[in-house]
Amino acid sequence: MGLIHGMPLAALAQEFVPPQRGLPGRRVGGGTRGGCIAGQTALTALMPESNLSLTVSERPDLFWYLPPNTAAQLEFTLLDANDQEVYKTTFQPDETGGIMSLPNPTDLPALEIGLDYHWYFAVICNEQDRSADVVTEGWIQRIEPDTALTQQLETATASDRPALYAAAGIWQDALMTLATLRQSQPHDADVARAWTVLLESVNLGHLADQPVVPCRSNRHHGAIAPESF
Repeated sequence: MGLIHGMPLAALAQEFVPPQRGLPGRRVGGGTRGGCIAGQTALTALMPESNLSLTVSERPDLFWYLPPNTAAQLEFTLLDANDQEVYKTTFQPDETGGIMSLPNPTDLPALEIGLDYHWYFAVICNEQDRSADVVTEGWIQRIEPDTALTQQLETATASDRPALYAAAGIWQDALMTLATLRQSQPHDADVARAWTVLLESVNLGHLADQPVVPCRSNRHHGAIAPESF
């Protein structure tokens, strides 16, 4: 079990503090019945209720809960601070549903520090009628970690890092690092508890038992601005 100053990973995971400011967005993608979405739980972005996630990563992974579905495909779009499209990709859904991540290609330019990036994630039910899409949207901003956090991360173990990020209010990296631990240590009770506590801290505890599922394929579209992600 990871320890930081004598405290367990699961306890420190509760210390996530969301950004002080919020931005307009849509964490939950509408109804759960009809169309191509099934089940009792809606499409949900794993982000704070402020709709803004902070990261220190150049190319962070984003996460959603995707319900059981018969979607034609999924689409992710990223806009820069000037509302210009800098990236778009479509890929095939996992029909059984679960928590899925969108790893961004490593050959793309990094997120710029201090800029707000606006993203949209759409479940395309009918490619001929995009008005039937089920959509979530939110924001992500890359920040520079302060000196104290940087020094702590340099000596932290993989089990310590999620709690450090959570305590610093850096949601995306807390989620990314803890998701990695959850997949590599699926039977570790402390990791499972920390995952639950982190999701509960943003009122997403009902998703804690959902499996993490991979993207099946990834097709990149559109140009990437040289100064943007």
